[in-house]
Amino acid sequence: MPRSRLEGREPTEVTEHEYDEAGRLIRSVTTREPLWTEHDLADQLALVEYRSTLCPCGCGFPVAETTSHEEAGPSFAAKQIPCRARQTLIEQQTAHLKSKGESGDPIAGARLWSISMQKR
Repeated sequence: MPRSRLEGREPTEVTEHEYDEAGRLIRSVTTREPLWTEHDLADQLALVEYRSTLCPCGCGFPVAETTSHEEAGPSFAAKQIPCRARQTLIEQQTAHLKSKGESGDPIAGARLWSISMQKR
């Protein structure tokens, strides 16, 4: 969907009618504004061009940097930041299993869990 449409733009539509000498309608022509504006297309092309410069693995870094020679290119450092929502979910699932005295749950993949954020 074009960005301008997401921002609320509705393409305009104009209908013109043509009548004969007796006043009878003989033709109606409706002209619609294009769904994608020139600006929408330029934005989309810029996004495609930008994404083409990123590493295909999904890390978000420029491919020129991630595939550069180790001695000439940048170094990278990884850090771990746990998702506290996922951590809470795993803790609750583990507690559930322990409360049932089970080490494994044959239907674990079928259980539906949800997480809600609690306001402080």
